[in-house]
Amino acid sequence: MNNNSPVSDTSRDGFGILESDGDGVSASGRARRVSKFPNILTSTRPGSAVDRAASSAAGQERQDRVDIGPQTSAQTRLLFIHDSREYGGAEKHLIDLISACSGPGVGLSILCLDADFFTERLSSQETASLSVKRSGRPKSFWGWLQVLRDIRPDAVVFVRGCLWTFPWYTTVAGWLAGIPRRFSIAHLPPPPVPARVKGWSMRNVARRLKRARHLISVRVSASFHTTTICVSNAIRESLVSDYGFPAKKTITIHNGVSLSKFEGCANGQLAIRSRLRVDSDDFLVVSIARLSEQKGIDVLLLAMAQVLSNGVRCKCIIAGDGPLRAQLSEQALSLGLSDHVFFEGFQKDVRPYLQAADAFVLTSHMEGLPLAILEAMACGLPCIVTNVGGNTEVITHRVDGLIVPPASVDEVAAAISHLATHPHDCAEMSRRARTRVHESFDLKEKMGEIKRVILS
Repeated sequence: MNNNSPVSDTSRDGFGILESDGDGVSASGRARRVSKFPNILTSTRPGSAVDRAASSAAGQERQDRVDIGPQTSAQTRLLFIHDSREYGGAEKHLIDLISACSGPGVGLSILCLDADFFTERLSSQETASLSVKRSGRPKSFWGWLQVLRDIRPDAVVFVRGCLWTFPWYTTVAGWLAGIPRRFSIAHLPPPPVPARVKGWSMRNVARRLKRARHLISVRVSASFHTTTICVSNAIRESLVSDYGFPAKKTITIHNGVSLSKFEGCANGQLAIRSRLRVDSDDFLVVSIARLSEQKGIDVLLLAMAQVLSNGVRCKCIIAGDGPLRAQLSEQALSLGLSDHVFFEGFQKDVRPYLQAADAFVLTSHMEGLPLAILEAMACGLPCIVTNVGGNTEVITHRVDGLIVPPASVDEVAAAISHLATHPHDCAEMSRRARTRVHESFDLKEKMGEIKRVILS
């Protein structure tokens, strides 16, 4: 790589903003770039390579930047890149990881290519040397290369909701940009590998070449990772066996939960049951999930209708929002569930709902390792979950919960009915669920493991 390029001779602050008048040029005729370290100022010519990397490569002329906490010179600069317009488990995970990595000698930056979920949530925490910046998505390999050369941290972490969150060549661009350590955190299992194409027609040959190119590009991307961190063994096994990720560079570090945050307190329990008119004799289940096709809430509604038709006193709270809310509300109404199923929308604090419930249900068609399950277990709830992703790495059937096949209305209904009508089993699973997360899924320990991998 040519170290005399227009980009590489600039300051490595990366997250500066331009102080200028309305046309982008300051009164002195030069735009001044302000470092994220307030005592370091560097300047570049208007329209220089750095400015182009921060504008044209990202597809916009200006980015928003927010500094949180004291900005001091740091020995290790760590960049997280996030690209999602939805707030969920991956975003919670990143906030916890930022908090764990914050400390003397570490400068933290988040580059948000879509929504910024972090400035508000992290502003109340004592997070040293953190910059949050919004930018448009780079449109090409060269755009990624410009952006990453401009920022050039010591380590970059791509937060992947799925395998295709970022183009395959982003890690290659990071390597060419001179970033020594490149990581990904995989939160969802990849889709199945495209089936092999047989036959020698022109169409089949083209499909075969497309499949080969797809698999090769994924493997090339994986080879340029220092480490790929998976939140469940299910994700790791799929990446290694199906997509050819290097086994030695692909590891599992399970999600964790703050035990002190989710245990012991029952504030709000009676208030929620009273507000929703849930009697003491009603068995209350709760599902905390985004209202999207992936989460299978329609299956839960059909199961609830079946449970009630069998004479079991049961009610259900669904905490979450999403594109299917209107459709699911209409389905609940058509099933006669208006007095038994309550859509509570997105909740910043789910603890009162978990503490008010008797059991937790998650009827997903696809998962990595849901934080919602760990939070429910920390509150002492037996969990009914589908046999997908990392769910079975947390729940042992008939020990600390019940495992059902995905999309099976009958099995979900039977599991709810069993817990509602067998209080002794429910109480025993509750006790074991809490013990399980205490022993294996402590948030501080899990974040410490990731921190050691990234900063070692």
